Amino acid sequence: MLPVYNEDTFYKIIKKKGKNYMKKILAIALALIMCLGILAACSGEGNKQDVKISNFPTLTYLYNTSDGHKAIGEYLQAALANAGITINLENQEWGTFLNTRKDGNYSIARNGWLADYNDPICFLDMWTSNSGNNDIQYGKGAHASLAMYDLDLTPYGYDTKVEDGTWAQTYDVLISTIKGCTDTETRYALMHLAEDMLMETGCIVPLYFYTDLYMIDDSVKGFFSNPLGYKYFMYTTVEGKDAIDVCLASEPDTLDPALNSAVDGATMLAHLFSGIAKWAQDSSGALTILPDCATELPEGVLNDDGTVTYTYTLKDGLTWSNGDALKASDFVFAWNRAASAALGADYGYMFEVIKGYEDVANGVEGAKLAVEAPDDKTLVVTLANSISYWNELLAFPTYYPVHEATVASEAWATDPSTYVCNGPYTMSGWEHGSIITLTKNDSFHNAAEVTMPTIICHLSDDSNNMLANFKNGTWLLIDDVPTNEIAALKTDYPNEFVVAGQIGTYYVCWNINEKILPADSTLEGVEAETAQAEIRRAISLLFDRNYIVNEIAQGGQVPASSFVAMGMTNPDGTQFYKTAHSTNDAFDGYYDVSEAAFESNVDKALEVLTKYYK
Repeated sequence: MLPVYNEDTFYKIIKKKGKNYMKKILAIALALIMCLGILAACSGEGNKQDVKISNFPTLTYLYNTSDGHKAIGEYLQAALANAGITINLENQEWGTFLNTRKDGNYSIARNGWLADYNDPICFLDMWTSNSGNNDIQYGKGAHASLAMYDLDLTPYGYDTKVEDGTWAQTYDVLISTIKGCTDTETRYALMHLAEDMLMETGCIVPLYFYTDLYMIDDSVKGFFSNPLGYKYFMYTTVEGKDAIDVCLASEPDTLDPALNSAVDGATMLAHLFSGIAKWAQDSSGALTILPDCATELPEGVLNDDGTVTYTYTLKDGLTWSNGDALKASDFVFAWNRAASAALGADYGYMFEVIKGYEDVANGVEGAKLAVEAPDDKTLVVTLANSISYWNELLAFPTYYPVHEATVASEAWATDPSTYVCNGPYTMSGWEHGSIITLTKNDSFHNAAEVTMPTIICHLSDDSNNMLANFKNGTWLLIDDVPTNEIAALKTDYPNEFVVAGQIGTYYVCWNINEKILPADSTLEGVEAETAQAEIRRAISLLFDRNYIVNEIAQGGQVPASSFVAMGMTNPDGTQFYKTAHSTNDAFDGYYDVSEAAFESNVDKALEVLTKYYK
């Protein structure tokens, strides 16, 4: 057994015995080091996790104001520092953050995506090159001309085959094929293929599958939320009060239904507007899609050319908040506006399912969606093909109508005096940065069922401020809490601290046009991007997802091994993420996110990184 010396003892021995003794000690130490090295080599277990690379470009991690987002950013910063990679954290206010990410002015950023409807395609079609939600910049900038992707759909019964295509020639075509596919088994196989293509780039780094964490006072009755994260207050009651004070988030980026892409904005729009369909609870409390402005949601009629036509009849007496009659032509105008190239809406691509979309999106003069209003109460829509989630699209805010004369002014949605809507509430006040007040709309077609007269939406992204106002009884619902308070809140507020199901994924995203190879790298073009994709995939293995969900998020989240979220199912009812393509049948998805796999994941990551960096 070897003796153990501390540092002070070691130097005392050297000083006492002199240089000759020091030479002996160094010789012995060298021999021990060599022996240990040989043993490590023989066992194949060198200490890879002590390896640090030295010439990785410094990154900036972009996040928006929130204690939780900051805590995760700080963990990622520390995890990368262990490998010798430096990232600086940059915090931006919500609206600025969204626009910075959307414009591609970042290297790496926090992101999250919640399902828009219950079909995996809503996690996949956002990455087409023309999508406004394509924050990673696939098919944009330098990446637009990078010809390196392959697509072979012949095994699936299609003639499509592309070799060394651009993103638009491969991924865009793949998504378009999926949306036109009516064979369920083939369609789901193609969606798995699309996710494979996304994950191969390494630009999407899933961290965890969401849960919806919020606090609601137990005095509130009649409240519900949906799997998309939208909160509904119109049917609530609070004994002794004719108003409910809530805090969803900070100042919304926009309250134009066509331009909004945030969950808090969608919640407000669900109270301000009424579409063809809506989310609701049935008599048993189960969530369902019901008619709203329409009298019913009929089945579509299959045409000889494979298109499907739906005919809707609007309810009697529908009006706008300014007193004008709401007509079927208002939907025709709103949908064409939202899909148009001129508006450039993030969710414009959601109209791709309607015949004629391609010409509208490309700005072809005179092009219109296949949506008609033969009279004031009849709306006729023709889809390019049958889709299972059409009714859910009709309930989505982007499909809400807008008042044509009003939206001619770009500033219409920023001032209560110019805000015209048709929902259960009107906007009666907006103190920017402070409060938005919603007041019951007595002319709403279903006003008799609206039980809450006033909703006061306080604007804040300070989770400590939110919690303080909840605890003192001022705010009855808050949509965020300080991370370091979660454990105590679970104990102190067992009925009011809510962890609800939510279909979404919290992830880190890279700007695909960001150069991350060493400055002296000679790789260019396809070779450079292939290497960077391998590097990004390696870096994704450095993150301990179990630590993030258990020690930071603490809201029942599940470590994510894929981008398409838990909760999305295959036709046979199995989880989509559990059947995601994987190089190893021992785990689900694209990563082994078990606690036991973390050390080996780090070793694999460092093995890749040391191929490219010092």
